[in-house]
Amino acid sequence: MKKALICLDVQEEFLGQSLDYIATLCQRYLNRSGDDYDAVVLTHWVYPELEGKDTLMLSHPKALVVGKSTFSGLTAEVQQLFQEKGIEEVHVAGIDAEMAVLATMFSVVDAGYKVKILERLVASYHGRNWESMTIARHAIGTENVIPLGGDRVYV
Repeated sequence: MKKALICLDVQEEFLGQSLDYIATLCQRYLNRSGDDYDAVVLTHWVYPELEGKDTLMLSHPKALVVGKSTFSGLTAEVQQLFQEKGIEEVHVAGIDAEMAVLATMFSVVDAGYKVKILERLVASYHGRNWESMTIARHAIGTENVIPLGGDRVYV
């Protein structure tokens, strides 16, 4: 089964508030496991105040970097990539659990892909990670919210 990874909005201005660890965890996971995926997508939220500045904190040699201005990371460009690569399963990680992660999860399900949330690579601005992951477990099944990618991080 061909798999893709979407890491959502891990960018400088979205960290702080005890979220700094998520960039380190996601980058470690990309370094260790990114090549195991048939497609890697890194999204970053684009808004006028950025004035073209790149604040994305993740990288991977085969990653498609996609700017977005909606909560879902499943943009038309990403859908096209998934179709070209024959993707069947999508793994989701990143910021923000209660908005972008859930929106992407629902978009991916609606588009007909199998989806898994990498729970240890998801962060919430509002301390609501557990609630968001409860919603995800209810929507896609407990077996699809998986404890991959977590590690100790000292910041």
